[in-house]
Amino acid sequence: MSTQIDRLTELAKEDTKRQFYSIAHMITPEALYAAFRGLRKKASAGVDGVRYEEYEKDAARNIQTLHERLKNGKYQAQPLRRVYIPKENGKQRPISIPALEDKIVQKAVVEILNAIYEQDFLDCSYGFRPGRGQHQALDEVGRVICTRPTGWVLEIDVTAYFDTIVREHLMEMIEKRVRDGSVLRLIRKWIQVGVIDEGRLLVSETGTGQGQTISPLLANIYLHFVLDEWFENEVKPRLKGAAYEIRFADDAVLCFQYKEDAEKVMEVLPKRFAKYGLTIHPEKTRLLEFGRYAEENAKRQGKKPATFDFLGFSVLQKYADMEVT
Repeated sequence: MSTQIDRLTELAKEDTKRQFYSIAHMITPEALYAAFRGLRKKASAGVDGVRYEEYEKDAARNIQTLHERLKNGKYQAQPLRRVYIPKENGKQRPISIPALEDKIVQKAVVEILNAIYEQDFLDCSYGFRPGRGQHQALDEVGRVICTRPTGWVLEIDVTAYFDTIVREHLMEMIEKRVRDGSVLRLIRKWIQVGVIDEGRLLVSETGTGQGQTISPLLANIYLHFVLDEWFENEVKPRLKGAAYEIRFADDAVLCFQYKEDAEKVMEVLPKRFAKYGLTIHPEKTRLLEFGRYAEENAKRQGKKPATFDFLGFSVLQKYADMEVT
C-alpha cells in the first residue's frame, strides 16, 4: 500500500493537471484494516450501534466482508447519528457520528486522496492536513505580522461553512483530479447521507455531513479552489503591495501591506464566496488596522489598539511592534 501511495504522490506532483481514473483498487483489505486500526477505540457508535471493541473481535472477517461489499457495489453508507453536547454559553452543539464501517472506508479513501491533494494544496492552508495543525497556523500568523510589511488584517468568518458547501460544485472540483467512478460514487454517497435526529431522518441539499472522517478533506478541497488558489493566482498579482493568507479549515485571515488593497479584497470577497453558495458573515468578517503603526494611530484617535481572533486566540497588537524585514 505504501509503495502505491508513494507512486500516486509522485504522479500527482509530477503533473498538477493529471487526472486519476483508476485508484479504487487501492482500497484493499490491508488498507481497510490499517484504517480500522487508526480509528479512536473509545469513539461513540453510529446508527449501527457497533463499537470498535465489538468489531475488533472478528476484525479480519469483518474487514473481508466489507471489502467484498465494496468490490461488488453492495456497500451502502449509513445515516449519521445526531447527538447534542452542552456549550459554555448554555446552548447545545450538534455532533454527527458516522457508523463504524463508514469511518473505516472513508479513512482508507482519505489516505489515497491525500497523496493527490497534498501536492495541490498551498502552504497557506493548515487545517486537517498531515503534519500540520493549529500551532503551525498560529506561528505563521505571528511570523507574517512580525516579519512582513503588514498594516491591515481581514478576519474572515464563513456562515455555517460545512453545511452550505454546494455538492455539485464540490464534485466538479474533485473531478479535476479524480475521475475514478467508484471513488466518486463513494463520495456522493457520503455527502448525501442524512442525519438521524431524535428518530427522524433529516436530509439536506447542501453540505458534506460534518462529523464524517472525509469531511475535513472535502472542505479543504472546496476552499482551496474558492479562496486559496483565487487569492494566490488572481488577487495578489493585482495588488499594490504585499499580501498573505493563513487558513485553518474555514478560519482564515488575510494580511495586507496597504489599506486600499485590503478594502478591494473585502469588497469582492462576498461576491466570490456567493458564487459557490457560501456567505461571509457580515459582522464577524472585519477589516482592522494591525501593524507597526496601528497602536500609535489608535492612541492619536483615543482608541485602544485593535485585536483579532484566530483559532480561539486573540492576537494582540504588541506582536506587530517589531522591526519588519
